[in-house]
Amino acid sequence: MHDQIRTAELFKGLSAGRVQRLASIGRALTLRTGEYLFLLGDAAQYVSVVTSGQVDLCFPISLGGVVKDITVESAGPGKTVGWSALVKPFRFTLSARAGQPSEVMAFARPELLQVFAADPEIERVVLGGLAELMANRLAMFQALWARELLRTFSPGGQGATT
Repeated sequence: MHDQIRTAELFKGLSAGRVQRLASIGRALTLRTGEYLFLLGDAAQYVSVVTSGQVDLCFPISLGGVVKDITVESAGPGKTVGWSALVKPFRFTLSARAGQPSEVMAFARPELLQVFAADPEIERVVLGGLAELMANRLAMFQALWARELLRTFSPGGQGATT
């Protein structure tokens, strides 16, 4: 379990001792296929690292009165989900559902903040990793938005104007 935490994108570069400190506050959770880890809009209390399986980050959309989860991104081992727990207003902006049997290590915000206060190097690494995750998510949504704009406004697109 420590190797999965040590190589996780959010904790990459931490020493074995610091990884041990984080592991001591983590809580292992097992998810069945289709089970939700969290829902869009929920209060974000935990940031989690996928240790096995796959967790799909989804955006629920109502289509004809039926709510359907649209997968935005799939997170496998080493990937972080629920990083909204570290960013105000501490609300999840997507839902997370197990795409297959999965395990995650969940870290509660209050305990993480205590670790950060006691060891600024852990805070530096985690917040640096968080900034990178946020930049990657923004780039992905910009690409999706640009693709939609091209589809909508290009000649022959659904929303094209002549």
